[in-house]
Amino acid sequence: MTRLSQSENQVCPWCHTEIVWDPEIGPEEECPHCFNELGEYRSLNLQVESSESGIQYDDEEEPDNELELSDEELQLADDYGEGVQQLLDSQEEAPECSSCHSFMLLAGTEPASEAFVPFVHPALAKPLQASFGVQVYLCPSCFKVERQLTETDRLALVEQLREHGTKK
Repeated sequence: MTRLSQSENQVCPWCHTEIVWDPEIGPEEECPHCFNELGEYRSLNLQVESSESGIQYDDEEEPDNELELSDEELQLADDYGEGVQQLLDSQEEAPECSSCHSFMLLAGTEPASEAFVPFVHPALAKPLQASFGVQVYLCPSCFKVERQLTETDRLALVEQLREHGTKK
């Protein structure tokens, strides 16, 4: 790695953050912001020489790695997206998918099963919620399923915890 004098500024070539370094320790070997290495081995400097003929390009086109869809497939994708958007517009809330960050569709409500065994908190001397329902959401992009307490059960939980907080 090239050592910099105290008067030189060091700028990360990856995130363009100016790096201030301690003269006693020396320049950083890794960007403290993006954690990329600051060595010059990854940098490529190109010098273009001007010529009378100008820049010549390869006649061959690079293969396109994008997936090409037929008109029918594009129409199906558009219809799918439109259908998803109409359902999202009709929902009161649409949580964001934790995987792909798309908005999720409400699939239904599921009550706590009879096999559910609530934990009794020693400080409360009773379970947080003996029975509850969850709303089941599914992601139309990555098809992940997530659950969330229903609105009434969320309010009941908040009230229960608030009451416990005022007892102290």
